[in-house]
Amino acid sequence: MEGRQFGPFETGELFGCPRDVLDLAGELIRCPTVAGRERLISEILARELTQAGCSISWQKVTGAGGKNLVASRGDGGPLFVTHVDVYPAYGHPDPFASDVRDGYFIGRGAVDTKGQIAALLSGLKQTEEPVQIAFVVDEETLGRGSEELEPPPWITGAVVLEPTGLRLAPAEAGSISLQLRFTGREAHGAMPWAGESAVDTAVSHYYKLKELSFTRHSHRLFSYGGWVNLGRIEGGSDTMLVPPRCIMELETGFAPGLDADSVAEQIHEALESAESVYMEDLWEPWETSQDEPIIRELARAAGRVQGSEPGLWGMPSWTDGANLVRKGIPTVVFGAGDLAVAHTSDERMPLDQLGELNRILIELIRSGG
Repeated sequence: MEGRQFGPFETGELFGCPRDVLDLAGELIRCPTVAGRERLISEILARELTQAGCSISWQKVTGAGGKNLVASRGDGGPLFVTHVDVYPAYGHPDPFASDVRDGYFIGRGAVDTKGQIAALLSGLKQTEEPVQIAFVVDEETLGRGSEELEPPPWITGAVVLEPTGLRLAPAEAGSISLQLRFTGREAHGAMPWAGESAVDTAVSHYYKLKELSFTRHSHRLFSYGGWVNLGRIEGGSDTMLVPPRCIMELETGFAPGLDADSVAEQIHEALESAESVYMEDLWEPWETSQDEPIIRELARAAGRVQGSEPGLWGMPSWTDGANLVRKGIPTVVFGAGDLAVAHTSDERMPLDQLGELNRILIELIRSGG
C-alpha cells in the first residue's frame, strides 16, 4: 500500500484495524504533546470519555505542565493507566503527521502510546461495564504523573498500556541513570602519548561497565538480564589535541532478582577513577504473580481473541507501572506494537495488532477485569 497522509477511511477496517481506532489515533498524534504540553490533548480525551459514559476529573501534578485525567464508569472493573506525553521529536522527519503505509500506522506516539489510547477509547464506546482509567502526564521525563496519581482505594489490579507485542508483561526491569565525567591531560594530537585522553578513559570504563556481573544476570522473562546503553558521549574539540575532558550519559537495566543498591555498588566500584559519578532514577525491578486476578482475566481475554494463550514477556523499560507497584497495586504491562521502534524516527504500529488490542480490551472490560 502506498504511503499517504492519514485521513478518514472509506471502509470499516484496514488490515483488521477498525476505522474509528485509526481516525482517533490520527487525531491524537496531531497533538504535539511532548512533556509540558499534555494539555493539548485534554479536550479530545474528555470528549471521548464523556461519550463513553465516564465521569471525569482532573488531578494537578506538582511541577508538571499538565494534569492527570482520571475517569470512572461505575464501581469496580479494571484500571487502565497510560501516559499522554510523547518522546521529543528529535530527528523524526514529520513526527506529528500520521501516515499509513504497508500495514503500519506511522507517527510519533503510534506505539508510545497514542495507538494504545485510541484502542482503549474505542473499546470503551463498545462496552457498558464498569471501568477505571487514568491518563497521566510526564512519563517521558520524571514520571510525576503516575507518582502523584490517586487511584481508587478499592482497585485490585491495573493494566499499563505500553507496547509489548500483545504479550503479557508481569515483570519490569529496574534501572539506574548515570552521568560520568572524566578528566585527562592535554597534549598535541601528534603526540597522544604525551597526554591522557579523557575520551579513551571514558570509553574504557564503558566497556568495563558492560562486563559487570549484573549484565549476566538471567531471568526467564528477559532475553537480556542486564544491559548498559551509552546514550550520549561528549569530549574533545579537534583531532590535533588530546581531549582533556569527557562526559558520558548512560542507562543501565537489570531484571528482577537484583536490587538497585547492589547494582549501584557494582557500578561505583568500577568507576573509581572517574572525576564524578552522578546517579539518578534508581528504580527497583518488579514482578507480579501470575495468579493475580488482573493477569488471569487479561490472559483469558487475549486468548479468546487470539485463539491461544498469549505469551509472557519482561518489560525492559521503565513504565508508570513502577509507581503503581509502589502503591501496592498488582500490575501488568500490555499493549500492541514493538517497543524497539518507540522513540525512534521510524515509530510505527502494526495495524493488525492495533485491531487485536482493541478487541482484547473490549473482552477484558466485558469480563469485569
